[in-house]
Amino acid sequence: MVSDTVAVGVLTFIGTGLATAAGLWQWQRAQVREARATFRAQRVEALKEVWEALSDLEEAQRTSITRQDPSASPETSRLTQVNLLLLRRSPFLRPDEQEWAQAFAQHVAEIDTLIRAEMRAGRSDADWFERTEVQPAASHVAASAARQLMQLRTKLGERYAAVVRGGSE
Repeated sequence: MVSDTVAVGVLTFIGTGLATAAGLWQWQRAQVREARATFRAQRVEALKEVWEALSDLEEAQRTSITRQDPSASPETSRLTQVNLLLLRRSPFLRPDEQEWAQAFAQHVAEIDTLIRAEMRAGRSDADWFERTEVQPAASHVAASAARQLMQLRTKLGERYAAVVRGGSE
């Protein structure tokens, strides 16, 4: 038969192997958990940056329009910054979030362009955008873009709030 020393040695070896495997498994789980936490923090930060950049873009466009100067150029540098931010932070944004943010920026620029064109033509119809009054979609192309802008703002705001709360990863 097998001596007691050999049996104890084999059991010790098996026990050591199992303990090592369990330790390795726990270490791997901790690494995955840490990576998820890091990714989540970076995702929250990316959404925060995108939200703030889009808000700043919209605010700059609205205040630029209120100056009633049709020759003033729109805030194109801010639009470029938003687009570059979306490219830089794309690994942490879902495709729908990127699409919403790009559409948001596009609608802000579209509204700005349309209002400036009206101002150049002598029709000053920018008050509705300045005060965020809702216009019927059929009344003007810019009103339709403004309605879509509000919907996108709501979608992005809800997603940002959900991610900050820890949901909708």
